[in-house]
Amino acid sequence: MTYRLPSLNTLRAFEAAARHLSFKTAAGELGVTPGAVSQQVKKLEASLGVALFRRLPHGLLLTGAGETYLPRITRVFEDLTDATEEIAPDINGRKFTLGLCPKAAAVLPEAWPVRREALQPHIRQVIETSDVECIRRDEIDCLIRDRRRPLRRPDAGGTAASDGS
Repeated sequence: MTYRLPSLNTLRAFEAAARHLSFKTAAGELGVTPGAVSQQVKKLEASLGVALFRRLPHGLLLTGAGETYLPRITRVFEDLTDATEEIAPDINGRKFTLGLCPKAAAVLPEAWPVRREALQPHIRQVIETSDVECIRRDEIDCLIRDRRRPLRRPDAGGTAASDGS
């Protein structure tokens, strides 16, 4: 079956710009220029024959068509991400593996962060470790540690460093 669909790049540009209501912020997320996002959105609007945004001097507003289109396009990208994560978990940059040291786990709410609705979609796995080398070996993407002693500057002869608080 052949599908007549807009290009994936135009849909990505629209979805990011619509979420942020900003070409500049969408560009930062996508790693392109704001002009490139604007051009992709214009190309999408032309191919659909529908305006998706009202361009204002200080931002964007979604049109009725844009408001209808955004949640469905977002769902499509989430479905694509989930399908990709299922068959190739290492390719998905949206999720990360978190290292959590036992001392930090003890002071955080039970089952944090997996049971936090805002965090759960972004976490692939939580590994209990305090080994910083896990980051260098690409076993984890981020490490949360509990360090209750004063920070020391290596070049200050062991004096406590100010953390600005």
